[in-house]
Amino acid sequence: MTQPRLVAFLLIRATALALAVLVLGHFAITHLVNDVAETGSSFVLRRWSSWLWLAWDWTMLAAALAHAGAGIWLLIDEQAPAGRARRLLHGTLAATVTVLLAVGTATLAYAGAR
Repeated sequence: MTQPRLVAFLLIRATALALAVLVLGHFAITHLVNDVAETGSSFVLRRWSSWLWLAWDWTMLAAALAHAGAGIWLLIDEQAPAGRARRLLHGTLAATVTVLLAVGTATLAYAGAR
């Protein structure tokens, strides 16, 4: 297994473990501890007034994007022909993940500043 594929393989496993904890914690707080009928925008704003929950949600976002990005990276390696097409797809994937992380980070930073 080549170095980038090994890194992607290990990243998928590590982020899966992190996401199991993060998503189950998110689900428990949002749907089990609190009344589902009261989880509207005001609930989200109250939750995001805490740096703990901002960090929790950002970590969950980053882990989900890394997990998905590494999985798609391996899919590209398996399906796309070697050469220019593969490099273009990898570059597009990296740019897309970076933009999504930047937008998510900006959203959480804006919500935290309110």
